[in-house]
Amino acid sequence: MQRLKGKVAVVTGASRGIGSGIARAFAKEGALVAVCYNEGVKGADAVVSEIEALGVKAISVSLPVEDRGAIKKAFKEITFELGQIDILVNNAGINIPNDFDKITDADWERVLGVNLTGPFKVTQVALPHFTDGGSIINISSVSGQYGGPRTTHYCVSKAGLIALTQNLAIFCAKRNIRVNAISPGLIASDMAGAATGLGLEEKILLKKMGEYKDVAGAAVFLASDESSYITGHTLNVNGGLYIG
Repeated sequence: MQRLKGKVAVVTGASRGIGSGIARAFAKEGALVAVCYNEGVKGADAVVSEIEALGVKAISVSLPVEDRGAIKKAFKEITFELGQIDILVNNAGINIPNDFDKITDADWERVLGVNLTGPFKVTQVALPHFTDGGSIINISSVSGQYGGPRTTHYCVSKAGLIALTQNLAIFCAKRNIRVNAISPGLIASDMAGAATGLGLEEKILLKKMGEYKDVAGAAVFLASDESSYITGHTLNVNGGLYIG
């Protein structure tokens, strides 16, 4: 049985990486998916093609998370094409690694703008289009829990996203909308490459990096009725890199 059959899911930053893995996993469980992107239109279109090959409806949508006007336009398109929203995954994120004393104001504002202010804006715009009883999932990071090296701005943004998750869980409870976060550890990806050589791999209890499917599986669980009594929670998907 498909766990998300007929549900409408919006995934930001879904043209590649973890976001594309989540979009594909949702589609396999029967969800109609809005594959949202900033600049990666070709990647988003490729993900849509893969989903449509499964016999599931999907659309690619330009959704730059820092632009409220563009976000509003995107959600008008999504609801027109797919209907009211049941699932939102705030996945879009960037990292610009640097030592603390070398982080520029522009880099600080850019990272927090995408990783933290972006989910704030996207969720504010999305909520009027949400069905009661839906699910919001914010993709945080282990860096937001233990303060990873050379990424102060990224760590702060991801820690803030966990706090935003908890606050939204309280706010959305009256509509039975559950709000949770996933905190991935080292997932084999371009972004994880920035942490290579910093000694983090040796600290993973399961002695291996994670894969997109590991995060996608957690997202399916949190989007489905299987997690109907879970809200305000941060689910660690890190192989034991951080226990807390």
